[in-house]
Amino acid sequence: MTYKVRKALPEDSAAIYSVEKAVTTHPWSEEQIREEIEFPQAYTCVCEADGLIVGFATMQTAAEFAGINELGVLSEYRRRGIGRMIMEDLLRECASRGCDHVSLEVRRSNAPAKNLYRSFGFSEAGVRKDFYRDPQEDALVLVRNILMLILGIESSCDETSAAVVRDGREILSNAVATQIAEHRLYGGVVPEIASRRHIENIIPVTRQALDDADVGMDDIGAVAVTYAPGLIGALLAGVSFAKGLCYAAGKELVPVHHLRGHVASLYLTHPGLEPPFIALAVSGGHTHMIKVSGYTSFEVLGRAVDDAAGEAFDKVARTLGLPYPGGPEISKLAAEGDPSFYRLPDPHTSGEFDVSFSGLKTACLNIVNTAAMKGEEVRRADLAAAFEQKVTDILSRRLISAAEEYGLPACVCGGVSVNGELQRKCSTAAERKGIPFYAPAPKLCGDNGAMIASAGYYEYAAGSRAGLDLNAYATLEI
Repeated sequence: MTYKVRKALPEDSAAIYSVEKAVTTHPWSEEQIREEIEFPQAYTCVCEADGLIVGFATMQTAAEFAGINELGVLSEYRRRGIGRMIMEDLLRECASRGCDHVSLEVRRSNAPAKNLYRSFGFSEAGVRKDFYRDPQEDALVLVRNILMLILGIESSCDETSAAVVRDGREILSNAVATQIAEHRLYGGVVPEIASRRHIENIIPVTRQALDDADVGMDDIGAVAVTYAPGLIGALLAGVSFAKGLCYAAGKELVPVHHLRGHVASLYLTHPGLEPPFIALAVSGGHTHMIKVSGYTSFEVLGRAVDDAAGEAFDKVARTLGLPYPGGPEISKLAAEGDPSFYRLPDPHTSGEFDVSFSGLKTACLNIVNTAAMKGEEVRRADLAAAFEQKVTDILSRRLISAAEEYGLPACVCGGVSVNGELQRKCSTAAERKGIPFYAPAPKLCGDNGAMIASAGYYEYAAGSRAGLDLNAYATLEI
């Protein structure tokens, strides 16, 4: 089904009236709706589902202020991201009219609506007693600045990145300085070298992000920084810089968990995606099955009990004589191989959604060592194909099983999520089960500042702040 948000036309008044009757106790008349659509200081938008109007919103503007009067979506079309699309359209209209602030009222008991508005950076400014009737209830007055730009800084491993993101969903810039070529000389990331390169790169990368977005620090609402988990020296480089920047520029500092950043990369690729959903965050250091109940609400359902998937890829790649990073190299070699030539074990775990890859790694090492002792040649492409197939089978089965059990969409994110075989298997299995499936754009699968800025936007909206005593942590639960 295709959804489209557009400016309302006078001839839409009857359809809007039908929606308003279904979602409010005191609807305006068709004539009043038509007058509102035609009023120059007002703005009404509608959302169409394959041509049928299923949602709408009205707003009035005056000078630098805007007030959202109503936002409604038919009940059968809720939880599809329509409210978010309408809100994004309203905020774009506010910006085009030169408004600085926007306000709205919401019932105190309307938790879904409050969560939606707070995810856009609205905060409580007051209460209107007994504002609503049928039933009588207080209204919370929520306000926000029109432009909410977050500067995100990422330095948890071997990528120094800074980005500017608007409203958690729109990337204005995403500058990355990679260290892969240098670490490839050593077969993996050398923490001391990584820390030094972050110190060298972080200022020019941040300047580039601001320049590419055509903004200055005065335009930035807050600075978000990865503070855990990761290489401690690398993290400290980013955290220390972010604290100094916030102190000098008078900005608020938002701490972001690295895995929450990977989850947020999904929002940057799929603007209509909203929690809840199941996310498989899979990277070099992490393999976590996460139930994402809200933008800042996470529950770990399962994890790697030994090697993370990306770590296993790197180690098997080293066994096969392939350069770092191992994941892309194994995928390239696997494309030439026969995955059925070698039989690899299917590791078992006690947790329903846990995974284990240490045994697979050892099995590949034993195949290579045994062949060397016998003077035989290892069929490297076949072994790479067998390993990739086994890992992606395990991950896709666990993800779709969790999504099916909880009745939620399935998502993958993190560096390993760029693997084409993994995405294909997840997508195919999800389609077979009738489960929506999402993955980040390839450029957002690896570590990047944009995902930290996006996660920071939602953390900021939830009230998360850090002082100049913020520390970095090598390990930390999500």
